[in-house]
Amino acid sequence: MRTALILTLLAAPAFAQDSDVADPADMAAMTKAIEDAGCVVTAENGDAVLAASGLSEEETLLVIAALYADGLVGLEADGSMSLNTEACE
Repeated sequence: MRTALILTLLAAPAFAQDSDVADPADMAAMTKAIEDAGCVVTAENGDAVLAASGLSEEETLLVIAALYADGLVGLEADGSMSLNTEACE
C-alpha cells in the first residue's frame, strides 16, 4: 500500500514543502535499495524496497520527491518507478 502512496507522490511532486529537505544519507539509502531491487520499484517489490531503505514513511516521501525533482526517478506507463543513476544504465 505504501508503494501506491509513493507513486502518487511522483504524479504530484508539489506535495513536498519548501521547508522539507531530504537528508543526503536518506537519499543514498533509498537509492541503494532501489538499485539492489534492479532499479525499478513496482507494486510487487515496493514494500521490500521501502523496508530495505530503513526509512520512515515521511523520510521516504521527502526522498522520492527530491529524487523526482532531480530527475533521478520517473514514473513509467505501467505504474512502476524507475531509477536513473549510473548504476542503473
